[in-house]
Amino acid sequence: DIDNIINKTFFSNMSTIRILSNVGNAFFLASGCWGDLLLIRVFLTFAYVCLIAINFVKRSTDYEDYVWGFGTLYLHGSSAVRLFHDEGEVKMDEKKEQEALWRYFYRRSGISRLLFKSHVAKCFELIDAKAGEALDTSTFFYIILDGSVDIKTTVTGSTRDYMLVSGESFDIKHLQPLFRVRSAYMKKSQRMSPFVHQDIVATVAVDAKLFRCSHESMHGLCNTPATKDASQGLLIATLSDMAEREYMKYPPLPNDSVTKDMLDEENQLPKGIYATFKSTRSAVFAPLEDFEQPARFLAGSGSFKDIHNHILHTLKVAFLLPWPFMAWLPGLRQIGSLPVPPAASDVDEKTIPEERSRES
Repeated sequence: DIDNIINKTFFSNMSTIRILSNVGNAFFLASGCWGDLLLIRVFLTFAYVCLIAINFVKRSTDYEDYVWGFGTLYLHGSSAVRLFHDEGEVKMDEKKEQEALWRYFYRRSGISRLLFKSHVAKCFELIDAKAGEALDTSTFFYIILDGSVDIKTTVTGSTRDYMLVSGESFDIKHLQPLFRVRSAYMKKSQRMSPFVHQDIVATVAVDAKLFRCSHESMHGLCNTPATKDASQGLLIATLSDMAEREYMKYPPLPNDSVTKDMLDEENQLPKGIYATFKSTRSAVFAPLEDFEQPARFLAGSGSFKDIHNHILHTLKVAFLLPWPFMAWLPGLRQIGSLPVPPAASDVDEKTIPEERSRES
């Protein structure tokens, strides 16, 4: 009888070990078939759970098996928990109007709430400015939340006055991606000179609330891979506003609260309601419409309640087998890996006599 019990226990343990081994191998295989980091960590976590269970069934007395097993389990398990946590709801600081600022950036670049809160929000501070107050444009970049600002720019002796209202930003010289664009000029001093050397005087016209970011913080924001899209979206929006003011006879009014029936024949606001326009908050800061909401199954949507749909969607789109079963996706490791090359320095004029002779 004792022999029968021992035999049954032995074969039972062998069957359990075989099952755990196959399940563990399946999870190891799955970790190589999906390209999503969350799924990889989850599969590896379950795979090491199976390995530890095998050691317990075998009644292994080698402590190294347990040390390596539990150590690796903690590594992948804690990472999986953190990645799940990243998909949860992200709360903004309402006193600092972070929700409004996130909507501004989301509509321009699609940045997630978590990336915004972790990298962008800490770079901006909300300030109150009274009418007649001068703003420091040499040190700070501004985004107007409420109110309006009178701008006077002087470039190579030419002066221009205009007004900026809610939803617009200045001064463009603080946006680092602007200087990464190679132009036809070889000299660094000649590139983007109208933006760099312009003299800007900014005076608050109507009591205003503004988001401001120091030059140093903007440099970090523009050179962080996680916020690359946000900084480029901000640059495009600022350049778009400048182009409309410069090249369009009647540029569209930036404040989306203005309706067509409020405009005159020249698509401009009558003087009677101009003051109201200057103090109205732009709709770019307004709550998202239903069609603007990010899909709840996408990473970064902040919808942990629908995590099952998120996992199912990720299982579908991140499945990747090696050739010849599936076509390989080139450049998976290269997205955002290379830095932007530095700008060319000034060229010594003595080394280019031919160019000087042609200019003369």
